[in-house]
Amino acid sequence: MAIRTVVFDVGETLIDETRIFARWADRFGIPHMAFFGTIGGVIASGGTLTEGFRLLVPGFDLESESARWRAEDPHGEREHFGERDLYPDVRPAFERMRSAGLSLVIAGNQPSEAGPALAAMELGVDGIGISDDWGVQKPHPDFFDRVVELAARSHPGTTAEQILYVGDRTDNDVLPARRAGMGAVLLRRGIYGYRHSATPDAEAADVVVDDLHQLADWIADRN
Repeated sequence: MAIRTVVFDVGETLIDETRIFARWADRFGIPHMAFFGTIGGVIASGGTLTEGFRLLVPGFDLESESARWRAEDPHGEREHFGERDLYPDVRPAFERMRSAGLSLVIAGNQPSEAGPALAAMELGVDGIGISDDWGVQKPHPDFFDRVVELAARSHPGTTAEQILYVGDRTDNDVLPARRAGMGAVLLRRGIYGYRHSATPDAEAADVVVDDLHQLADWIADRN
């Protein structure tokens, strides 16, 4: 069945989170090399991002620390992203995929503020789904049900089999998307992407790509 809608994760799929993590390191007074190296080491050994933070900052709790940061610096960038954090391949690859007749959607685990930030970039997508707005996060199956609903609002009749979900993780993106009946692409970039592309679970992806230009090529060939 031909691909009709391509759905994109946000962090490390569309948005380069380097500056965000650097600001977290600065907040705790941790040198960037030590911060990124420790986080990467924890993930490489099978741990989570939260476990990496807690190794560096014992007792770290994202919700409470984010609230504290917001109160201290209400007008700062903090955990937010903007136009300059967009990966350079996003706009040209999106334009090519739209020209091929594909519907493009964004859906990821993000705070509510991410929706307006993405909308302001005017990426030409047909819908934006944010986990905090939906009240459900990946990898829960209900998240992917909402993805299908969002895709079908733009193009009535769209089914899961016609949707391709693109993300940088196997656990949050590839495996749950496949369980939901969608196609899945693993993007090999970001702190998870390189590691997850080297695991057996990467074989569940329809394809592993290094950038969105390769994705556009693969979809064109497949369709």
